[in-house]
Amino acid sequence: MPKQNRSILFFLVFILTVAIFTSGCGSGGASKEKEPNNTIDQANEITLGKPFEIKISPAKDIDWFKVDLTEQGYLKVQASQIPAGLKLEVGYALFQEWEGSKVKWLKKWRKLPDAIFIPEAGTYYFAIIDDYNDKESNDPIQIKADFITEYDAGEPNNNPETATTIEFGTAVEPLIFPTGDIDWYKVNVTKQGYILVKSKDVPQGITPEIYYAKYDEWANPKIQKIRDWHKLPDACAVTEPGEYYIHLHDDYNDKSSETPFSFLIDFLDEIDINEPNNDFKIAKSVSRGDTLKLAIFPQGDNDYYKLKIEAGNKIKFMAKDYTGIVPEIRLYTLNENGNLDVASNWKRLPAEIDVIPETEYYLLIHDDYNDKGSQQIFEFRIE
Repeated sequence: MPKQNRSILFFLVFILTVAIFTSGCGSGGASKEKEPNNTIDQANEITLGKPFEIKISPAKDIDWFKVDLTEQGYLKVQASQIPAGLKLEVGYALFQEWEGSKVKWLKKWRKLPDAIFIPEAGTYYFAIIDDYNDKESNDPIQIKADFITEYDAGEPNNNPETATTIEFGTAVEPLIFPTGDIDWYKVNVTKQGYILVKSKDVPQGITPEIYYAKYDEWANPKIQKIRDWHKLPDACAVTEPGEYYIHLHDDYNDKSSETPFSFLIDFLDEIDINEPNNDFKIAKSVSRGDTLKLAIFPQGDNDYYKLKIEAGNKIKFMAKDYTGIVPEIRLYTLNENGNLDVASNWKRLPAEIDVIPETEYYLLIHDDYNDKGSQQIFEFRIE
């Protein structure tokens, strides 16, 4: 080969080597952000699964990126090699080119790593900042965005309108992911009884918690709670047919897991013939000498009875064959405003209480700390 040609070839190889080195091979193959990218319309387009470098400099720097997603799933953003003093947060948005504000926030600001649910295909944007916008560093930070294909068959079900319908006795496998995820389910109840909810194989760190509700899109508010937050397993008494909704989440909305668990909703026929009697206004009348068969179920159940004392200044209450609970009673009288006044102290059974003849009392029986419930029917006697 002529000397001149060899010189040209050597020069080309040198130029190519320099280009490859400066393009990122010297830093593990990560590409670098292109400034300016401080606004959503300047967002850098990134490649899923491929790390890229950013710098938070100067202070208050915000870096925008965008990615095209083709299906429902989750966009996950994580960081490594974070300089000391920086605490990175991410926010997710859509770009509104023709609106007054170009940024339509979907979720902001969350500490990395973090993820967001993607309901449909489209171009999604995310921004990265220092948490208080008061720190900076010229050291490069590695950022990577990944896409996780949807594997929770119930999604999207983050609100009552999109609640997943479940047949009683059928187990599903929900996913509490990403952090802050809420899952709604609904069941069709045809008779009085109890909705039972259980879980198993729950990932470490997650504490499932639920509440029960009725939903009416024409009402205000649309969601009416019928039983407040409880950890699993749990049950809710229902007295009439209809659709009932169950709201599931992590107890503090601060944990998530990419591992699904088993979630079962079942139904138990009414076991206490005296129900419903959770309010003194619907209390059933009883008399001295009666023996009742009842259950304190579910946890927090309060049972009211109306009791007319015809004669005598003492009355005795007894119970047998109960397990898992500590029955406790209290007497009330009705005042002129239609409210209850306390007429006795709380008494664990058996108990004898002083009463006034020819007086109508309201009797409340429950578990002593309202933290236990039992499906077992027991006998309760009034003497």
